This record gives sequence, structure tokens and C-alpha cells, in this order.
Amino acid sequence: YFLGRGKQNRSVVDWKAILFALAGYAILVVVILSAQFISPLQQALNRLAIQVSFPEITSNLGFVTPAAASRKISIFGHTGMLLIYTSLLTYLVYWLAGRYKAGATSRILNGTLHRVMPSCVSILSMISMAVIMEYSGMTDAIARGLSDFLGSLFPMLSPWIGALGAFMTGSNTNSNVVFGALQKQTAELLGISVAVILAAQTTGGSIGSAAAPTKVVIGTSTADMSGREGEVLRQMFGYTMFLIALVSLLTVFGILLTQ
Repeated sequence: YFLGRGKQNRSVVDWKAILFALAGYAILVVVILSAQFISPLQQALNRLAIQVSFPEITSNLGFVTPAAASRKISIFGHTGMLLIYTSLLTYLVYWLAGRYKAGATSRILNGTLHRVMPSCVSILSMISMAVIMEYSGMTDAIARGLSDFLGSLFPMLSPWIGALGAFMTGSNTNSNVVFGALQKQTAELLGISVAVILAAQTTGGSIGSAAAPTKVVIGTSTADMSGREGEVLRQMFGYTMFLIALVSLLTVFGILLTQ
């Protein structure tokens, strides 16, 4: 701006258009803060909730999952509903401003469904697999095997497990769903800090996620580098390994501090 003050043909920033484009984010902040900090509104949104009671389950190998109640799911105060409120309010703002042409609603809905369905199927599949593994005793069996085989070396390998999960599934979230319970149970069996191990899991997952093939494909296609995925992975390999190794050392140090 200062370098161009003396020029006659400098571009003019349309701050009104920029602020209008940011309206959706501003509405999101207002909706979330209102739902969290305005007590009457929070109570009204969370008044209706769903909670399911699950019976005790015993597998054929004798693994017992105790009877328990699920977490309460607020129908109108759930995070997903807050996003829906934000979307509707943002749509209303742009519609009143005349920014939407005829047929915009159907295009928005179709585009949204087209984009979210693959992610929904992936997340539901991952969660289903993780729950089946936990309730059938598979997670417990793997955790006992890791604790017996690795022993004190487990903290060093914990972030690598998280990174492997993210590399395979494409996201840190999926890695945590698949391996989070495993890491927690192994830490409990070894008598070490669960918080440190779970931190190593999600940190390793975050690093491994950056090098996941699915994300590399998306990145190269966005940057008009399709066909160079192998080159990108090779460039990232060294940095990824170094960062995960560093997290391994920090995890061991964290475990030593908590003993």
C-alpha cells in the first residue's frame, strides 16, 4: 500500500466485499459462542437428548464388555446442529442481499451432498471397525501383545503407530479412531501416562497425515502437478521421518517425567 501511494492506477480494495465474504465465519463464531455461554440458550438447546443403554456382552473367547450407557447426544445443541444453524443463517444473509440466482438452493444441496458422502462413508466405516475391535476383545488382545513384546520400548513406537494409521487412512481423525483405544489400553497395561501416549498418537497422526497418499493426490491435483505424486512423497519422506523420530524422543522424555 505505502509503496503504491504515488501511483495513479493502483487497485482499490473493496473492504465491503471482503467483509461480506467473511460473514459466514462471523456468524459461525456468534452461533458457537452464544450456544456455549448464554445459559438460557444452552439449556434450551440441550434439553432434548438421546442416550442409549447397552447390555453386557461376552465374546466366545470370554472377553466381557460391561453394560454401560452411551454419551448423551443433544438433538439441537450438537456441534453438527450448530453448523446447520450457521449454514441456514448464512444462506439467509446472502439470499436477502440478492447474491443467489435461481436454482442456487438445489445446486448448493447437491454439491454439498456430493462432497460429504465419501467422507461420511469413510468415517462410519472406521468407527464401526474400531467399535467391533474394542467390543470383541481384539483391541485388548493387540494391546496385551504390544505390552508384552515391546515393554518399555512402546512409548518410542507410539507416534509411529499414529503416523501409520494416518498414512493408511488419510487423516489423523481416522487414525485416532482406529488406534486411539489400542494406545490407551497398552499404556494402562504398562502403567505409564495415558495422556502422554495419546498425545504421541495424535501428534504422530498429524505428521503422518501430511504424507498420506490421498492428501498428496489432492494437493498435486490442486497445484496442477498431477502425475508427480511419487516425487512429492519422496521429497516429504525425510522430513516426515525426522519429525516422527523427534516426537518419539519427546514421548520417552515425557514418560520419564511422569514416572
